[in-house]
Amino acid sequence: MLGPKGCATVLLLITMCAGPALAQDKAKQNEKFFPGIIGEDNREIIDTWDPPWNVIGRVNVAGFRSRSMCSGTLVSSRMVITAAHCLYNARTGKSHVPSTINFVAGVRRDQYVAHANAACVYTLDGYKFTSRPTLKQATQDVGVIVLSKPLDLNPFPVLKQLPTTKTKQSLKLTSAGYARDRPYLLAADKNCKLLQDRGNLWLTNCDTNYGGSGGPVLVKEEGALKLAAIMVASAQNKFSIAVPKNVWSHLLDKTTCPKPSP
Repeated sequence: MLGPKGCATVLLLITMCAGPALAQDKAKQNEKFFPGIIGEDNREIIDTWDPPWNVIGRVNVAGFRSRSMCSGTLVSSRMVITAAHCLYNARTGKSHVPSTINFVAGVRRDQYVAHANAACVYTLDGYKFTSRPTLKQATQDVGVIVLSKPLDLNPFPVLKQLPTTKTKQSLKLTSAGYARDRPYLLAADKNCKLLQDRGNLWLTNCDTNYGGSGGPVLVKEEGALKLAAIMVASAQNKFSIAVPKNVWSHLLDKTTCPKPSP
């Protein structure tokens, strides 16, 4: 168990890929572990388009002399949830123009299930981009993308009720996302755990990597995996950090974009 004071000042590492990505099925044997791998790398490739995995995708941004990649999950036909920092330019700190943000569902090598550009985005109230977030700042690191068109896919179901205090002690998690070492194949850590629940933050031992920011953290409910939290960062290979549903569920009501000013 992690003490509340022992990790308060740990530097968080934004697990967002901002460099070139090469397709590959397996990471090179001599490649070093990236931040977010807690001990051994327990991720496995999800090489299928079966639901619900097919609605987890990449959040791609292309701009002048830059491109970046995160993960995201379709939660309604026109909405994707991801990490808020994925919606910002890491170099300038400015928000991306929505039309440059593209959600690509079910990326699998050189194919995908569906895609759409963003029409607008929303983040949690008070969110301010920083490349060196504290734990307190990480609690606001969630955003949603309203797509320019609906996707004909069954959205990932969201958890109805967060686990009770008693069940949290043995709560099993699944964390999924696209990462720099395997950018065109979905990977998941299917056997990770909740280390500490801080109310508005989950500290976990789920393996993630650059590009995995915004990916779903899943919990079984009524026999099926449900979206429970959003992966946002890691802390020096000691734990990964996710924002639970109780913090961001109200964002799911923002289904339309503001009307342009006359």
